[in-house]
Amino acid sequence: MVSEYVYPTLGGVSEHVHFLSRELAARGHDITIVTGNIGDAGEVAEMDRQMFRDNGYRTRRIGKSVPMVSNGSIARLTVGLGIKPQLADAIRGVDVVHAQALASPTLPLLCLRVSTAPVTVGTFHTYFEGSHMAYRVLGRYVRAALDRLDRRIAVSDACIQALSPYFPGDWDVVPNGIDCSLYRPITPEEPRAPGRPRILFVGRFDPRNALGDLLEAAAVLKAEGHDFTVQVIGDGPTRPMYERKARSLGLWDRIEWLGLLNEERPHYYRQADIMAAPCVLASFGVVLLEALASGTPVVAADNVGFRQVIRGDVPGRFVPARDPAQLAVGIAELLVDPAGAAALGLRGRAAVTAEFNWPRVTDQIEDIYREVLASKRGGAVPAVNSRA
Repeated sequence: MVSEYVYPTLGGVSEHVHFLSRELAARGHDITIVTGNIGDAGEVAEMDRQMFRDNGYRTRRIGKSVPMVSNGSIARLTVGLGIKPQLADAIRGVDVVHAQALASPTLPLLCLRVSTAPVTVGTFHTYFEGSHMAYRVLGRYVRAALDRLDRRIAVSDACIQALSPYFPGDWDVVPNGIDCSLYRPITPEEPRAPGRPRILFVGRFDPRNALGDLLEAAAVLKAEGHDFTVQVIGDGPTRPMYERKARSLGLWDRIEWLGLLNEERPHYYRQADIMAAPCVLASFGVVLLEALASGTPVVAADNVGFRQVIRGDVPGRFVPARDPAQLAVGIAELLVDPAGAAALGLRGRAAVTAEFNWPRVTDQIEDIYREVLASKRGGAVPAVNSRA
């Protein structure tokens, strides 16, 4: 499994890589994640050892992961001397190479060029609107690498919509998943803590996640007399700007800045009364899955990625993107109707458990591995013991 986004980096791709690797390891596959070095070497090495002890997959790190601005977000890029031979060595002799978060010119794309595995597949997590200058400039290089894929997997139709003009071909759609045992509703043994109703925000402080819109909506709610606390899970270089905005709007006593959380995050989801997701650009909606699996109703900005989650039997309240006033209206509807909000939460839990639970999603990924192996080996392949 090759990805630029692996713990301790937080985000939807990191969650996808972790939970898919954990589920595959539990089924008997030998999983190694290849990624870049990041943070304090000693602390990260201990975290990697803990991940192997607790979740069954190894992590191999090469080069150095550095941040870069891309598509309204903070992306990662692994750099360093000898990256290509190090990557080739890391994936030599495996049965499956699975590149995650294509198609930027990063480790996952490079691994396609050096893979000799019987199965090489890639999952695409990105969505963008309009044209993509980098793909127009680097399209030939990227297409040459993608041509080495045995199967292309997109986490949503939105990804295909954005990418297919540059990279036409056949696609499989396999959504992100959710661990419904980790993300679960509150129980009588763990009742909701006393205090003001809690509005939860989860996300990096990227422009597209639009925390500023939620702060402006919170100012409207406060002016209307609603009682609430906004809990913010996330961080980033723009934190001082958002803190200044909260002070200027008179919201400082209504905001809890919780920072970057991982293990504690499920607790905050199930303790929240409402999940607010003002993000304006997404390929999917992992944070929506996490909230809904926790029995927490969602008010979300209307974007094509979030509509891959909130559809059919999956409930949620959409509001126009970049519209703090309407975001406030959506949140207020749930604040004044806690019984209705709780009912939405129960419906959401049932719907995502049926459609997005990680065992179901992993079945689909495993089927793709087996289909490619079978086509190349001329018959059935073992259910377990592959190396990825």
